Amino acid sequence: MALPIFSWFSKPIDQNPTKQAKRTPNRIDHTDEMQCNGDLTRALYHNSYPGLKLAGALAFNPIAIPVWFMSLPIAESDNEADQELLTQITDQFSSLMKQIHIECHRDGTIWIHPFYSTKDNRLHWEIIPDGSIINIVRDIQTKRIVQLDVDEELTIATKKGKNANVRRTRTFTAEKIIEVWSGDVVAAELKSKSYRNITGELPIPFANNADATEVRGHSDYERIIYDMKDYHDIDLMQSKTLAKFNIKMVQDVKDVKTYLSNNGFDSIADIDIPAIDFIFNVEGEKTDLLEPARSYEAYESALKRKFRKMVEGSGVPEICWGIKTEGNHASAEEQMGMLIQFVQDKREQLNEVYTRLFTASLKLLGITGMRTDLGTITITWGSLDELSAATKAEVFKNFADGVSKLVESAGMTKAQMYRLWDNLYPETTKETLEEFIVEISAMAKHKQFKDAGYIEAMDMAGDE
Repeated sequence: MALPIFSWFSKPIDQNPTKQAKRTPNRIDHTDEMQCNGDLTRALYHNSYPGLKLAGALAFNPIAIPVWFMSLPIAESDNEADQELLTQITDQFSSLMKQIHIECHRDGTIWIHPFYSTKDNRLHWEIIPDGSIINIVRDIQTKRIVQLDVDEELTIATKKGKNANVRRTRTFTAEKIIEVWSGDVVAAELKSKSYRNITGELPIPFANNADATEVRGHSDYERIIYDMKDYHDIDLMQSKTLAKFNIKMVQDVKDVKTYLSNNGFDSIADIDIPAIDFIFNVEGEKTDLLEPARSYEAYESALKRKFRKMVEGSGVPEICWGIKTEGNHASAEEQMGMLIQFVQDKREQLNEVYTRLFTASLKLLGITGMRTDLGTITITWGSLDELSAATKAEVFKNFADGVSKLVESAGMTKAQMYRLWDNLYPETTKETLEEFIVEISAMAKHKQFKDAGYIEAMDMAGDE
């Protein structure tokens, strides 16, 4: 029976099931399937993203170290009553602001909604992930956001001790906020409602590296995420090669039986290469060992090249990666200048949004205190006079965390540490460089003494 003519084109050329397909180059670029969204950047930062875990160790420092050096925005007002409230706001949200900076640089954009809760009579800053913002309406002339739609799926604990899966959609405008609940709203005892927007402020976008016309920003990972994927794949292949490659012996012999007999073997199956202590060769016989040295060196070279590409492409100064600056790429002094400028730029891009956030927060607290005569707010960085002792301690701790990373990588001298502190906190530094070095050295000696054993500590103290 003749086959239909169209079946000729679909009929396999070779129908032998035991024959392997021809080896052809794999030209599929799987990095195109990756999207630098919040799910990826969060998981990369916490080293939990499948297919990137071997690059996750490189993802923490470039985000965390600049944030440790940024400190906190200091909101100042010429009104004493306002200043007291602003100091309280800064103290209340000092830890949250550090997290805002991390998520802004890491994810690209994070939205903050300030509100006052009558349940606990406290001011709150709600963090809204960028992935929850489903619609942004902007004024065609001013380009300001006039409407924002937020869609979230939540799991809420009910009074009966069970969990209810619900969905909340909110529409923000300057005049009102519409909140609609769906899902298991009966169990959760939730009702849709609409209420006045007291401050007239919509959720505020904290955008990183945004262009002039953009509302949303860009993650500091965005330029290097595909190189991180390559780094992971190369490191994985290197590990697999080293794990699977056993040392192999190459033996040139004149006669196999004679060689086996000379070395105490009955057959080739008796040869255990790792256990061999001595090999007896006669004239014309030679033993060589195959090791993965060349392959290992190729992988190492590729990893170094990928790492250098990530550092150069990220825009984050090399010193922030927690490694020692090497070669002719940049001197440590140049890297310190780049770090200071990088931190200053990160601060400046948040000035306007922090002004809006503190102003809205002050309005909320002012309304509860029956005050309407609110003054003008300005944002400064590095001026610690308006902070409480507890908040200052947190700022110092963050700075110390960042410095310790640079010191451990041999990327900072005492003079450079002084320069960093003097540039980021100019109003705080009263000592000269010489006085600073003396105090730092004394502090380091005290820590060494504290961590030393009893005998060593007595030697350091000069006692016998």
